[in-house]
Amino acid sequence: MSKQLVRAATTPDPHGWRAGTVRVLANALLVLLAFEVVSMVGVAATIVAGTIPVTPLELVPGVTISVTPVVLVPLAAAFYLVRWIFVLPGLLLVLVGLEYVARRAPHARFLTAIVAFAPMVLWEMTKSPGGFPSEEGAVLGVTAVLFAVLARLPARFGGHSTEDRGAAQPPAGAAVAPR
Repeated sequence: MSKQLVRAATTPDPHGWRAGTVRVLANALLVLLAFEVVSMVGVAATIVAGTIPVTPLELVPGVTISVTPVVLVPLAAAFYLVRWIFVLPGLLLVLVGLEYVARRAPHARFLTAIVAFAPMVLWEMTKSPGGFPSEEGAVLGVTAVLFAVLARLPARFGGHSTEDRGAAQPPAGAAVAPR
């Protein structure tokens, strides 16, 4: 019986700060990976359709330089790194807030979808006049769907009292004396 109590007391807390940190970092990597995969699928579709610009770098809006493929790979890697250095702090803040709220929300997956679609809606509302949806908006929308479906979310708190959140309590009954 004492082995069961020790095992129950050492099980990881799904609501602890370590488990929450792991979920936030996993979700951040998931968002980064989903966005890049969706972007690359869009680039591949453009190539297959035969509408590829003169150089692959011209797929990035605002870039009109011509480079050799040897320079293209490190340049693209540096572009993605710098882009995510600017995006990651805000993304982590949103994911921490989502982790906190998802523990208490009755429909955490629906809430996650709303938060995930916010960048797409903001992009479409603030872009200059043009077709709806734009290519960037489509990439953000597909990324939002992937994230909303695949996100790691915490389990909802079972009760409202703080006693329900602690370690497992021993069952009430006669205590067995140690030998």
